[in-house]
Amino acid sequence: MILDIIKKHIESGKIYKIVFFGDSITSTEWVHPKWREIVEYVVKEEVKKLIDDWKLPSWNIRCINSGLDGSTSADWLDKVDEYVLSYKPNLAISIFGGNDTLFNISSKDHGDNLQKLFELMSGGADKYYFCTTTPYLNSNKNIEYQPFLEAEKDLILKENVKFVELFNLYLDFPLKRIFTFIEEEGNPEAGIKPGGLDWGHPNQLGNAYIAKVQLKEIFGIEFDPEQYMKDTLAGKKSPGY
Repeated sequence: MILDIIKKHIESGKIYKIVFFGDSITSTEWVHPKWREIVEYVVKEEVKKLIDDWKLPSWNIRCINSGLDGSTSADWLDKVDEYVLSYKPNLAISIFGGNDTLFNISSKDHGDNLQKLFELMSGGADKYYFCTTTPYLNSNKNIEYQPFLEAEKDLILKENVKFVELFNLYLDFPLKRIFTFIEEEGNPEAGIKPGGLDWGHPNQLGNAYIAKVQLKEIFGIEFDPEQYMKDTLAGKKSPGY
């Protein structure tokens, strides 16, 4: 179990580095709390329970945001050395893919880019989890993305490269409560006018649901996003989950 690996690693006095990379679904600088912060909080809390020490997980588990807004699979082939592998991550987690449809990258090229990226990640990170992008509150866009999902299913995984099917898992969540952001300035690439509903970027609750999938599929931790958000909004210092 990965929590035991983290525990053993930090008990040896070493830093355990987690690098998050991808597009705006990963960077999420405008969302508070965001899924990356939630994952970091919960993982540290769970490791604390294993070693009965708050300081070691707090100090020796380091999380790095390498999300790049608007990035594509082609961008990550070009940027992965600088933004991910340079940190020599023990664990890397990515969410991206949706921008490929906006910047004229075909589903075939999408798959080819990811396969090359997997090769690079297999030699540069102890473990890498590629997560498919989140779906949209836009049925036409979800249909448009299906060939990209099919290309992802054909990828050949390495021993330390894992696959998380976030897209379809996420469809079971309350999407109308998750996509509530308004695009004040619009998003011309996505065809959203100023003042229109942002059907592509999950809100705070949506980020908690992303964390639910990540914590379960990667770390084996059960997480209740509704409880977490309830406690967060109530002003609790340490939200339950």
